[in-house]
Amino acid sequence: MKSIRKIVIMLAASIFCASFLTCSNNEGEISPDSYGIVLRGFTAMRIDPMIFAGIVAQLEKGTSVDILDKSETKTWVGKTSGYWYRVRTKEGITGWIFDQNISIHHSKKDSKDRVISEFMAGELVQIRQYLAGKWWSINEFGDFTNHCLELYESEKYRSYVKGNEARPIVGTYRLDFNKNEILFSNGTSFNSNLELAKRGSDYIIKKTMKDYELRFSKISVETSPEPELTDNDKKNPVDAGNGNEAQ
Repeated sequence: MKSIRKIVIMLAASIFCASFLTCSNNEGEISPDSYGIVLRGFTAMRIDPMIFAGIVAQLEKGTSVDILDKSETKTWVGKTSGYWYRVRTKEGITGWIFDQNISIHHSKKDSKDRVISEFMAGELVQIRQYLAGKWWSINEFGDFTNHCLELYESEKYRSYVKGNEARPIVGTYRLDFNKNEILFSNGTSFNSNLELAKRGSDYIIKKTMKDYELRFSKISVETSPEPELTDNDKKNPVDAGNGNEAQ
């Protein structure tokens, strides 16, 4: 049953991605009905259409903006060639966003709220699939340290210290796209939520502490059986502090 469930989720994500890419087109002409959806957290909106221009604002993933204009030609940013788009936020702030950070939509038939909702739902499915598995804490040299974190697609988690696997902290986790964090309902063995950062096609989970950086490496897609949760375990995950006491 678990295998069938995974196949259904993967098919749903594939269908979403196909429909999302079909209705978005960064090559089309700009019209009064054009709008964009920010694809990455902390996307820079710049004064001018160039990578070294000053930053007007940083936008959150899933933010919708009005499209006002497009650069006449494509330019290179790193290894990516694309247009710059002049956009306006709902607060009235204007600036330029580079091609790879925004998805452009032109059709009046599209409901903006629906498109954004589908985009965020697709993001959640893909990230949960990526995170599912067993993660172990490592130090700056890549050596394994004391903490293990098991994450499940069902948004449950199990956290424990090496040698104490029989008495884990269990609960539910939530992805906060605004802060780019993983939030844990019952805390963790390392006393902290975790930062979620994307590097290329991979995700990194870590936390910058006062004196060091806590980082995790995925060692297996296999996990212990999903934990049975009480109502208290299922409470809404919130900010758990900076965790500077974790070792």
